[in-house]
Amino acid sequence: MGFFIAAGNAFSSCTHPMTLDTQMTLALLQELLLSLRANDPDGFKGWLAEVVHELGEPAVIELMLDGLNPILTTDEADRLVGWHLGVSL
Repeated sequence: MGFFIAAGNAFSSCTHPMTLDTQMTLALLQELLLSLRANDPDGFKGWLAEVVHELGEPAVIELMLDGLNPILTTDEADRLVGWHLGVSL
C-alpha cells in the first residue's frame, strides 16, 4: 500500500521556499520546545538567551506568545511559569 499526499502537503510542493530567517526562527523555536519537554531549565534558558540575542526581545515575546504558547500542554506551560519564578515543577 502507498500513502496519499494532498496537493500542498509535500515539502517539494511549496512554491515559496522559506527564507533563512524563517528557518532559523523555526529551528530556535524547536530547540526551546525540546528543552521544555526534556524538563531542562538550563538548556531552555541557554536557548532563550540565544534567541533573544539573535532576534531581539520584542520578537521573542511575540514568538513565545504566538508560536510556542498554542502548542504547549498545561504541564509544560506550568513548568515554564515555574522556571520563570525560580521554582522547579
